[in-house]
Amino acid sequence: MTLPSHILLGTVIGRMTGDYTTAIAVSAAIDIDHLRSYIKSGVLFDLDRLRKTVLDTEDPYGDQRGYLHNILIAIPITLLVYLISPTIGTVFGIAYGGHLLLDALDKSDYWPLYPYKGINIKGFVEYFSPTEILFDIFLLIALIVLL
Repeated sequence: MTLPSHILLGTVIGRMTGDYTTAIAVSAAIDIDHLRSYIKSGVLFDLDRLRKTVLDTEDPYGDQRGYLHNILIAIPITLLVYLISPTIGTVFGIAYGGHLLLDALDKSDYWPLYPYKGINIKGFVEYFSPTEILFDIFLLIALIVLL
């Protein structure tokens, strides 16, 4: 899903837990993998190629959702944060899991055990589609209800 969807989910989690900073930051920061991929492939400063790459449901470089999107890495990172602070660790884990869930719902390549690519999850939500906008509206309604 796109950054606005991740931020909306982080805001809902922040509202539910009382820790907006952790929830929103973690919900959005996992996508730093994309930046690494864009730099490595040379598309970061080529706006036309970057736009095409960002909007494409296929991952032409095979690493946009890299190590931070691997559930076997997400678990120990979350446990480490939890050992440092159980309160923050709980919010961190919910936000991290929420990010991975949103990514599993969209039609882009998502390898939950990256770099192993034997499992590729592709959901039903296209980027910037009416379905994603509807999903975002649902998150906004959830946020309003939680107020």
